[in-house]
Amino acid sequence: MGVLADLRKFVRQHRSCGILAIHLEPPTEATYCIEITCRRCAMALSRTVDAGAASWDLVHTDLALALN
Repeated sequence: MGVLADLRKFVRQHRSCGILAIHLEPPTEATYCIEITCRRCAMALSRTVDAGAASWDLVHTDLALALN
């Protein structure tokens, strides 16, 4: 599963909880870090994204959109 799919799944699971907080670390040359926290239940999802993962997500998102 890609980073984007992980993020979407987390958002769907915690949408009804209320407020989700998003924190992005400033990108380095090769990676960036994204963290989503549910303020109600305190669950968090943290992912470090490298260029390969970002590229994979973009390609597969474009393909999925083209099929709809």
